[in-house]
Amino acid sequence: MAHQLYKISEVKFDPLSFEGKAQEIIQLFMKYNNFLNNSPFDTQFLSMQLLKYEARHSNMIEGIDTNDVELLAQDTPTSKKISNYVNALKNANEKIKETNSFSEDLILGIHRDLFQNMMSIHAINANPGVWRIKQVKIANHFPPPAHLVAEYMQEFVDWLNDPTPFKGCSAILEALVRGAITHAYFEKVHPFTDGNGRTGRILFNLVLNKYQLTSKPYFYISKAILHDQFLYYQELAKLDFSSNYQKWIAFFLDLLIYQLKANIKTFEAANAMVFKLKTDVIKEEIATFRELKKKILDYICKYPIFTFSRVYFNIKPLFPDMEDETFVMIFDELVNSYDIRKVPESKHYEFKPVIDIIVGKDW
Repeated sequence: MAHQLYKISEVKFDPLSFEGKAQEIIQLFMKYNNFLNNSPFDTQFLSMQLLKYEARHSNMIEGIDTNDVELLAQDTPTSKKISNYVNALKNANEKIKETNSFSEDLILGIHRDLFQNMMSIHAINANPGVWRIKQVKIANHFPPPAHLVAEYMQEFVDWLNDPTPFKGCSAILEALVRGAITHAYFEKVHPFTDGNGRTGRILFNLVLNKYQLTSKPYFYISKAILHDQFLYYQELAKLDFSSNYQKWIAFFLDLLIYQLKANIKTFEAANAMVFKLKTDVIKEEIATFRELKKKILDYICKYPIFTFSRVYFNIKPLFPDMEDETFVMIFDELVNSYDIRKVPESKHYEFKPVIDIIVGKDW
C-alpha cells in the first residue's frame, strides 16, 4: 500500500561536500564544450544524431528498442516514441529559455509531447499531460496516493525554483546537485500513469541546460544509466524510505562523469575519422574525382544510413558534365574502400564508422 513520501523540502544533502566531483565534471564539460565548438564537422548534426540515441537509450531503459535504420535513415520514419522524445526535449528547452523557471505546465507539456499523435491503448492509458488518478506500484515501491500527487508536484516545482537550499554554492555545483535530486525525487513521486522515466530524464537535462553547463542545448544521461542499470535501480530503491540523498548524489554524479567521458571519446573518434577521410581524398589525382569523393563522403558522414538514389540526386547535379557510369564507378570505389555495407533486405547502405561513433559501441 501507499506510504507517505517525505516532502522534497525534507531531503537531506550537503551540496558543498560534492565540490571535488563538481570540479572534475567542470573540467570534463570544458573539454566536451571545446569539441562542440571547434570540431571540423557539423556538430549540430552530430548533436541531433546523439539526441536520437539518447531517446533510444531512454526508451531501452523501459524495454523499448529501435534499430539503427529506423533512427538514422533520412527517408525512413523514426519510431514515434523516439521522435516524440526528441520533440519533448526540444520544446521544453525552448520554454526554459523563455521563462528561466520551472512550472507544472512545463512538466505536463513534456508528458503530453511524449505521447503526441499516439493512438495505442498504451498511450491512451498514460493519460497524456494529466497527473495520475490511480495508485501505481513500481517494483516494491508505492508512490504517494493519486489525490496527493498535485500537492507533491506543486512543492516539487517550488523547490526547483528556490535558490535557498543552495546558498553558498556556485551555479554549477547547484545545477549538478539539484539535477541529481530532481531526477530521483520525481521518480519517487511518479506523478504519471506511464512515461515517468522519460519525463524525469528530460527534467534532468533541463536543469543542466537552465544553468548553461553546455554550449549546446542537449546533454544526455541515459547511456550511462543503461551502463549501470542494476546499480541505478538499487540506489533509487534506497530512497523509498530514506530522505538522505548524499549517497544517491555521489552515484549520480559518477554516472555524469562516465557519460561525459563517453561523449568526449565520441568526438575524439569523429575528429580522427574526419582527418583520415580528408587525408585519403587528397591522394586522388584527378581534381573532379577528388571533389566528387569529398562531396559523397561529406554527405554519408551526415547521413550514415543512406540509399544510392539519395546520394545520386543530392550530389550528381553538382557535376552536370559527368557521365552516370563515372559517378557509379566512384561511388563503388568508396563503398569498396571503406566500411560501407548494404543493409540486408533493404535499399540502404550503412557507413559503419560513423554509426559506431554515434552509437559509441566501444565505450
